[in-house]
Amino acid sequence: MEKIVRAGLDAEEANEDRGEGFKPRRFERREVRCPVRVRIGNRQYAAYLDNASHGGVKLRTGCPIVPAERVIVQIPDLPPIKGELRWVSGREAGVAFPLVDGLAPLSEWLEQRAPNSASDD
Repeated sequence: MEKIVRAGLDAEEANEDRGEGFKPRRFERREVRCPVRVRIGNRQYAAYLDNASHGGVKLRTGCPIVPAERVIVQIPDLPPIKGELRWVSGREAGVAFPLVDGLAPLSEWLEQRAPNSASDD
């Protein structure tokens, strides 16, 4: 949790490798406008996905996000997904999802939902 709160990392800083400059993203991001529910610690938020990749999402809420260890994202048509809060900036946050049995949890859903819309954000 220290990595989020320590320097108030924003989206750009979270993707930077301090020792060697820019660290490329692991998965391609795609624009996906979708309402979701997210639980961060003991708080629940109504949120929207701004973009997603096979390994995580960027979400936006109506109120400031309070950083916490535990994150669960409920995306329509999927079971709840446990994730890791990577960065928080006001009402926006980045959540990474671990591979489950070697598979990215959003792969199939993302291919059906946003087959051709890529984003470099």
